[in-house]
Amino acid sequence: MATPGHLREVLKDTGAVAVGIARADAVSEGERRRLAGWLASGRHAGMAWMERHQSLRNDLSNVLPGVRSVISLAYSYTPSLERSPELPYISRYAYGQDYHDVLRKRVRQALEGIIPNAEYRICIDSAPVSERYWAQRSGIGYRADNGMLIVPGVGGETFLVEVLTTLELEPDEPSHEECLHCSACRRACPTGALLDDGTVDCRRCLSYLTIEHRGPLTDPASVEAMETPAGRGTLFGCDACVRVCPLNQNDGSRTLPEFQPTAELLELRELPADAGELARILPGSPLKRKFRLPK
Repeated sequence: MATPGHLREVLKDTGAVAVGIARADAVSEGERRRLAGWLASGRHAGMAWMERHQSLRNDLSNVLPGVRSVISLAYSYTPSLERSPELPYISRYAYGQDYHDVLRKRVRQALEGIIPNAEYRICIDSAPVSERYWAQRSGIGYRADNGMLIVPGVGGETFLVEVLTTLELEPDEPSHEECLHCSACRRACPTGALLDDGTVDCRRCLSYLTIEHRGPLTDPASVEAMETPAGRGTLFGCDACVRVCPLNQNDGSRTLPEFQPTAELLELRELPADAGELARILPGSPLKRKFRLPK
């Protein structure tokens, strides 16, 4: 039988900067109200699947029947090299290979022989799971005013992974730390997408508009956001609210090699015309998301 200590050791060896465990209870009423209010406001923009999957997020047994525990992991994506500010902006999370593929492989290989396949499920943006909520419940970090998770000693530039398992594991103490509430992130947002309640209005968010949105822009707020200097200078994503956070303490030395940029990425000026050309230039790049079909 796997023990929490052994699991932490094995999963830390995959390159995780933090590992924690939570009991897979029902999502708290406060978290349910927060999500429901955000969706009701329309701030999720065109991400209709979030509304469709709202009820599924409240009970992890919808994702893995018999789930008893949640293992949360965080991985740094802070790069050691930076694109020139004279180039169109690309989010730092997209500098390397697609984190879905890299981290799923690493975690699955680590768990082989420790937990039978039937007793766990790896979730990396692939299931209706509230990643930041469970990360906080697992004690590995806390939510900042820009909506990101702050991992103590690391900061907000991390990928989150959840391993749902039917194993009964001793949980860690939830994180009770709080954001500094210094407003640096809200002041840095070039389009006013960050709201005082700690949520994001995706209709104004350059990350959503340049990564997730499909089709013509029809919302006036979105049109206005993309016509700002930052909007015109963005190729894929926006890190403005993350990079200014004073809690960032990462120089890129803890980032996996797969997430470091190639010379081609550092010099890229425009997106290729199709996914095939992108795969040739930047194999495995998260930029392929620009070519996916709408949900």
